[in-house]
Amino acid sequence: PRNLIYLWARKEYRNLTEAYRAKVRVPKPYTVKNNVLLMEFIGENGVTAPLLREVELPNPEKIYRQLLLYLKRLYVKAKLVHGDLSEYNVMIWKGKPIIFDVSQAVSLEHPNATQFLWRDIENINRYFKRLDVKIQSSEEVFRRITGAAALR
Repeated sequence: PRNLIYLWARKEYRNLTEAYRAKVRVPKPYTVKNNVLLMEFIGENGVTAPLLREVELPNPEKIYRQLLLYLKRLYVKAKLVHGDLSEYNVMIWKGKPIIFDVSQAVSLEHPNATQFLWRDIENINRYFKRLDVKIQSSEEVFRRITGAAALR
């Protein structure tokens, strides 16, 4: 149990580091020791940045496009799939999306990576469709991210 917590903290640190290097806007990771992960605080005066679902976006199309770009960078550069991306795991700070909670992100070799990517795409599309954003089809987003045709 304790070892599992230590492993989880190291995994989140590693995933944050890979995402950060891939130019995905995530909290900047500083260090991890035992079960303590030190990372950038996103917010001001001790108040965390609001979640995507809590903000009325002046330009939701721009945030949608940025999140799709981050999904692609995660996949192509960091070789990761978030696996649980939704309006609950994105903060909005200074008009930009910041992805967090990457502890469950998986490598592309994970047997469920493709399924998790589909879920991430569909969650983001579902959310932005509710905001009347002209979304791309999940198949098109999948193809743009992976370079492969969507086989479901």
